[in-house]
Amino acid sequence: MSKLLIVEESTILCGIFKRLLEQDGGFKFDVVQTYKEAKDYLSKYRYEFSVVSRTLSDASNGEVISLLNKHNVAPIVYTTTIDEDFMESFESAHIVEYILRHRYDNVKYVVSRLNQLRENKKTTILIAHKSEIYRRYIKQNLTLHNFKVITVESAYEAVQKLEVHPEIRLLILNPELGQVNGLEEVNGLELTRRVRKMKLDTLKIITLAEESNSYETSYFLNEGADDYLINQYSRDEFYIRIYQNLKD
Repeated sequence: MSKLLIVEESTILCGIFKRLLEQDGGFKFDVVQTYKEAKDYLSKYRYEFSVVSRTLSDASNGEVISLLNKHNVAPIVYTTTIDEDFMESFESAHIVEYILRHRYDNVKYVVSRLNQLRENKKTTILIAHKSEIYRRYIKQNLTLHNFKVITVESAYEAVQKLEVHPEIRLLILNPELGQVNGLEEVNGLELTRRVRKMKLDTLKIITLAEESNSYETSYFLNEGADDYLINQYSRDEFYIRIYQNLKD
């Protein structure tokens, strides 16, 4: 069973989390109210998931986020406000999501999101991109949400992986792909055509576009892509598109 750490200074919210998690039954969990307690628990136990309050009585500037990252845990951050300065200061931190704490329904949403993260471990996503930097960036964002991720540079490698791993649910590809020595150069559009001929009925395809070019994106959609993302997309938009395509 998955292990979860809740770090929340409000006694009322701690009680609500405990009740909902006990009803859910999908997690072993610990609930603490201070940075000091969180540090103590993290020194003793290993956690896969965490929900933390942005501010605590003994750590008012999000220090608990850095603490969790040191223990290889990416938290859901429960906060009263989402301001640009704070997000910029934690831009390099591993954070699953920011969730506002104003309503009771948002606590239920946190629990549903935790269940989604647990289920994501069953979903495999393939990334085909020429750039190693972009492959790593996309993979990092996907692994934050617990997806299994396979990365390749070329169309040839992508087809190989799809043949070996029929469980792959989503292919994210770039129009420009790497070339394998001795083989014909195949771009993202041709890869889309070839993949659709493989009759992988449950596979969704998202293409990455350099700019909002209706001709390029329409070509991909006509050849079988399900969706596209324009480069310089936000993390929120990225995750929205991922989840929208996986739920169909």
